[in-house]
Amino acid sequence: MSNIGKTYWSKELQSMGFRHFNCDDLIETNLAPVLKEFGFLGLEGVSRWMGQPYEEKFAINQQKYLSLEKKAMESIFNQIGNDMVQNTVIDTTGSVIHADKSICAKLRQCSLVIYIEASEDIKEAMFDHYISEPKPVIFEDIFEQKEDETASQSLERCYWKLLNSRSNLYTEYADVVIPRQAIKENARVDHFISLIKQSL
Repeated sequence: MSNIGKTYWSKELQSMGFRHFNCDDLIETNLAPVLKEFGFLGLEGVSRWMGQPYEEKFAINQQKYLSLEKKAMESIFNQIGNDMVQNTVIDTTGSVIHADKSICAKLRQCSLVIYIEASEDIKEAMFDHYISEPKPVIFEDIFEQKEDETASQSLERCYWKLLNSRSNLYTEYADVVIPRQAIKENARVDHFISLIKQSL
């Protein structure tokens, strides 16, 4: 999920010589002409373009985003091909599990899928971060606003519903599950790698 540490650990692995593919960057590159029209830039710009699930533009934009995500993943798979000489890390988005079942199957086929699992207290911090620094998050059909709720109340309730739904999907597709609390503060990348090895 967004804000769990995927990109941080991907970059740490890159510093060890891993070839690094960042799905967010590829999506942003493909969206660049559209973002430029609105004066948006970066991941924050992608989030502003997509909007929040209570906004009218969200439904169509999240489908466009998923289409670009699928395109980005297919591009990564094509670049990797059968060349596994160099260690490679694929920094997916949290919504990769919504892109397409064939994408998830291919990801498992060509890589070791690692799920960093958030505890309840970490999920609280993730939601706070999502509100303060929004990132593009796919809700699919999980968001619904009840008559007695404000938009922000619905967003919080449905974000938690989304987290729980995704936790099940992440677990289903993962080869390795690492509890976030098992990663020590200021941990070195070799500690992260050792946690992966211990789980195999």
